[in-house]
Amino acid sequence: SWGVPLLPYRMYRVDDGTGEVTVLSQGNRLPTRGARVRVRGRVDDIGVFGGQALGLHLREESLYVKR
Repeated sequence: SWGVPLLPYRMYRVDDGTGEVTVLSQGNRLPTRGARVRVRGRVDDIGVFGGQALGLHLREESLYVKR
């Protein structure tokens, strides 16, 4: 996970074995590396250039971390 300086966002990546997606979170709780998680959210992008989505990510709405 990593944060963006001066912005209230943190990011982490989730990999399901077929690929990975970056998750944008405003929460304080972030999963540790290797944790099993279930994330719900809305797929979003930063912009579209030439018909291609740039900065495709999942905006976290809820997070469940299996213990």
